[in-house]
Order: sequence, then structure tokens, then C-alpha cells
Amino acid sequence: MEEKPFEGLKISSSDFLNTLENRTICPKCMKSRKFYCYNCFVPVKGIEDLIPRVQLPIKIDIIKHQNECDGKSTSAHAAVLAPDDVRVFTYPCIPDYPDPSKVVLVFPGKNSLTLEELARNSRSKPKDRDNNSDNDQNSCRLSSEVGQNESLCKNLKGNNPVNGSSSDKGSNPTSEDPCSKETASCQVLEESSPYKRKAGDTEGEKTKKQKISSEEPPFERAIFVDSTWKQTKGIIADDRLKDMTCIQLKSRETKFWRHQKDNPATYLSTIEAVYYLVRDYHELFLEDTSYNGEYDNLLFFFSFMYQKIRTFYDGGKDLKAYKQRAKTKQVCGEKTSE
Repeated sequence: MEEKPFEGLKISSSDFLNTLENRTICPKCMKSRKFYCYNCFVPVKGIEDLIPRVQLPIKIDIIKHQNECDGKSTSAHAAVLAPDDVRVFTYPCIPDYPDPSKVVLVFPGKNSLTLEELARNSRSKPKDRDNNSDNDQNSCRLSSEVGQNESLCKNLKGNNPVNGSSSDKGSNPTSEDPCSKETASCQVLEESSPYKRKAGDTEGEKTKKQKISSEEPPFERAIFVDSTWKQTKGIIADDRLKDMTCIQLKSRETKFWRHQKDNPATYLSTIEAVYYLVRDYHELFLEDTSYNGEYDNLLFFFSFMYQKIRTFYDGGKDLKAYKQRAKTKQVCGEKTSE
């Protein structure tokens, strides 16, 4: 494990988390938790005002497989740190999207587009957003190709290319339950939350800070899937998702400490995938393209846990995840030299 992998990022100090010796009560479900509740997506009592609050330029939905372990999922980080913009649903609960043309699915399929390609396609289309004649061409037919692609840019847990869970718009889902009563497994939280918007975070300031360029961004919401690779197949092939326009992220190396058998280092955790998406989105579609650390605090809990694990496991050199990555790099190096 690297000594300072997050150096240069504007991540708030998490030193106060080390002072929490005992578990505390979640202010909503009243269950015992350490730093935050991974079911209610709120900080534990007493540290609400110390946890950073992140405003994202787009909305994020995370569809979590029902067998994913909530306590080990990094997507809960996104829901706690950006409660106004992140929602988490437990499959088979998937919300309705009245205008799919403004929603993308983060998944690397054969027809998946990079953000740059999506931007170019969007500019070349008529301004009438109802004209979706080539939507079928640019959407990924995942049901037939889901087993073929190796580079899942969302890191699911376990064998998992994107790892996570999240929450709803505002400090959790809105009062309108996007799932029917039959799919009650959907984890939605009521609007009332002790984790309120901080003074100064008005909608006017948010709009001013995130002023969009003259070109209308090609999407307003992104969907991530949180599951193992095998579990992903069933979720991605769901009729409600399979015709979504798919995008893929730039290749980056994960800092995730969990072992993912036979998965390359480019399989990100969910929180890493969300972070890189909104950062790339900012640089491409916001008027001020110079990124200034606006979303770095999405890695607040992730960077804290990274350092804790590195310390506990003597630098992490004996962790399976890092042994595997080192071995993979060695093999790739040998093949390159041949």
C-alpha cells in the first residue's frame, strides 16, 4: 500500500474519528454504529457537524445487490457525504426514470461511450431532446455482452468492480417512494434527517458554484451497480436498465484494500468510481473547467480507512489484494519485455 496515495487532494482532516473509542447510536434507527449508519446513511450522534458535506454536479443512483454486505460497502460513503445527490436502492428495486435520455449507466459494454464521446454525440444531435432516433445505437445491449467485458469501471464488492451503497436526493430519498410497495426491499430514507443543509448552502449558491457552460450537459443522473461481477449480469440485463446509454470511465488504478479474485487493479470501488465520474464531469461540462478539489471529500471515509488498514497490516504488504496486484504487474512486465 502506498504511503500517501491521496496527497494533494483537498480532503478534510479525519483525526477526530480516531478519538471515537466506542460505538455510538444512529440517530434514526437507534442501532449501534461506529462512524455512520450504513443503513440510514447518516453520521452517528455527536459528529454530525464534523463530517464534510459534498455537493455534486449530478445526481447519483446506486443499485445494490441484495446479497451485498452493507457494512463493507463503500457506496455508503457517498450517501453519507453527499446526501442531497446520492440515492441507494436494493435490487430488484429500481426507480422510474421519466426521461432516460438524461440518465446514463456506468458500465463498460461494447457500445459504451467515454464522456468525451458522449459530449461530441450530444453536440451533433438536434436540440430537440425528444429526438432519440439514434438512442438505440448508442445504448449498450448489455444482456448479450455482459460476460464479455473485463474492465468494469464500477468496483463492486467481493469480486466486485464497484463497491457501495448510497442515499437519496436531499438528505435521503424524497417522500415519493420510487419503488412500488411490492418492492419494499428498496432502501429509501424519509426526507427528515438530523443531517441538515449547512448555512450558506442555498440553491442559489449551489447553482452559481456549479454554473453549467453554454453547452447543455448530456446527462443529469448516473447509475452505478454495486455487486459482484456474477451478480452484475442479472442486474444489468434487467429490462429497466438494459437499454440505458452506457458510459465508461478512464482507466485508473484502485486503492481499494479488499481482495478481488482475478480482477485487475483497474476495478474501482464504488466510491472511487463515483468520485472519478463527478470529477471528470466537472472538467468536461462545467464552465470553470479548472477542478479545485470540490469533490475530494467523497474520499473522506475511504482515505481514513485506507490509512487505518495500512497501519494495522504493517503497510499492507501481506494483504491478498496487493500481493495479487504486484504479481499481475510482474506478469505484465514480463510479457512486455518478451
